[in-house]
Amino acid sequence: MVIRCLTFGSLWWLRPGNQVSDPLRFSARAAVFNTTGFVSGAQKRRQWLVAGVVRINIGLHSSLRGKEDYEGHCFDSRGPERRGEWNRLLLGRKLRATPKADRLLCCLRSGVYGRIHFDHSWHDATLQVLAASAFGGEQETLILAGPDTQFQTNRGLWEVTWNGIEKRK
Repeated sequence: MVIRCLTFGSLWWLRPGNQVSDPLRFSARAAVFNTTGFVSGAQKRRQWLVAGVVRINIGLHSSLRGKEDYEGHCFDSRGPERRGEWNRLLLGRKLRATPKADRLLCCLRSGVYGRIHFDHSWHDATLQVLAASAFGGEQETLILAGPDTQFQTNRGLWEVTWNGIEKRK
């Protein structure tokens, strides 16, 4: 499956490799994780409604340094999977050519797109929630969606496109 990463959640962290004596513990043997949540000063809160992460094995991406190097690019992936109680999306190798993506990874922030009413039907079958957090009246939702997928918030109807999200009405 080809995943095009448009935007990511707010929380990032590094998990080093298991061997303390390994000189590559914080580089080639490490993994970076991303999810939804909120940053307030030095405090980070997940506040998950739906638990999930994007995992990136650093050894496959030695030339990529920050989130800007991932946004707007396509990656090989097996697609979303369940790991215990969590959803997980493992991003594999970055694809040099820009192929047509199977799914787009986007972060929906309530300050931009409006609040999602999770207890109502708000999206069609081509959208999957990877992770969702809510705190202090704000929401952040990490989704995988096909192009032309539509979803509803309290600010209107939106459509996922190849380059981002556009308001429909």
